[in-house]
This record gives sequence, structure tokens and C-alpha cells, in this order.
Amino acid sequence: MIGPDGAPWVTEGGTNAIVRVDPQTREVKSWPLPDGRGYVNLNTLTFDRRGRIWFTGQNGIYGRLDPKTGEMRVWDAPRGRGPYGIATTPEGAVYYASLAGSHIARVDLDTGAATVVDPPTKGQGARRVWSDSKGRIWVSEWNSGNVSRYDPKTNDWKTWKLPGDTPRAYAVYVDDQDMVWLSEWSANAMVRFDPRSETFATFPSDRRGANVRQILGRPGEVWAPESGADRLVVYRTK
Repeated sequence: MIGPDGAPWVTEGGTNAIVRVDPQTREVKSWPLPDGRGYVNLNTLTFDRRGRIWFTGQNGIYGRLDPKTGEMRVWDAPRGRGPYGIATTPEGAVYYASLAGSHIARVDLDTGAATVVDPPTKGQGARRVWSDSKGRIWVSEWNSGNVSRYDPKTNDWKTWKLPGDTPRAYAVYVDDQDMVWLSEWSANAMVRFDPRSETFATFPSDRRGANVRQILGRPGEVWAPESGADRLVVYRTK
């Protein structure tokens, strides 16, 4: 992802490290995880409002790197294997999703403690999370084919099934208009959900096996990297 410094930051699973690429010089700087941790299967990262990086590892960890000091902390996830997607809300809270653990968790930015929050659907396979402008957490559920919304202010959940017989919701992203975008692998499509009308629109890829694993964007644009087609696709919303 692009950090607040304008540089690409990467969870580099092959080297078990967090990596920064200088956009001008292409210099690569790496922060390896502690040796004692072994291979953690790094997945996703996000920045908090203090400029620190929070990241996940599917082998059962989440961690924090302060690029200013180089300090890195790694914690065992409260329910073991599964930490996957991670995101920051406009207020600065950090949540991650656990695919194998079928839950989301809020991280205490000071102590690092993770508080588990269980979605209403059991074994749903929470894969990725994103926040809307009101700080509500949207969850793509791989096993159930649902998209769910958690409101931290009320502790309420609401869940919608994606279109189709056996949907697989992989990535989720909320754009600047609070429209929710998901990659749906069974339909080989991007799906847009309007929370106001509670309706879906489906945009199939023109390439087989597009396999969009992460969605990002900027005002007026939603970017979908098709890992199976080796290309980037942009959806313009304005």
C-alpha cells in the first residue's frame, strides 16, 4: 500500500519482513521480523494515525512497526491462526480480520492487545475488513458469501448475502461515496453494494480467473488488481 510518506510499503512474505520502496530512488529498506518468530505468512498492513504500521500474519500473529525508530512488536493472535486483512478507521482505530478464526478484532494502539468481535454467522471466514466514513467496519466473508457491517458505537451487526448461488467474497473496500466494493471469486466479478438502497451491482471481468485479492482506491476511482490476469483494472465512479 502507499503510506503517508508517498512510498509503497509491502508485507514481504518471502523474506518475512516489512519493506519500503523509495519512489524516487527505488532504494529498498527492510525491517525483518524477530528471528525467534520464524515464518509467519505475512498478509496485509495498514498505517495508524501516528504513522506506525500494523500488519498481520496468517500463522497466528499481528504486529506493529514504528518506521521512525525501527521498533517492531509482534503479538500472538488471541485465537491462533488466521489474521488476514487489516484496516484503519477515520477515527484511527485498527481492526483486523481472521480468516481461519472467523472473527474480527480491534487492536489497542498502546498495549497491542486484540479484542475479538464475533460476526453473527458462525464459521463465516472473515477475510478482509474496511471502514466507511462513519467508522463502521465492513467485512468480506469468504465461507458464507456475505458482506457484513459492524458498528462499534452500538455493537450491532447487519449482514447481506451477495448475489448468486455460491458467492465467495474475498476483498472489500469502501469508496469515498461510502459505496462498498467486493471481489466475488465464484462470479469472477467485482460487486458494488449500496448500503442506502441495499442493492448490488455486478461487474464481471472479461478475463477468466481474475482473482482480485485486494481493492484500493482514491476519490472517484476504485482499483482492482487482477492477480490471475496480471493487470490492474480501474472503475471510475465520477
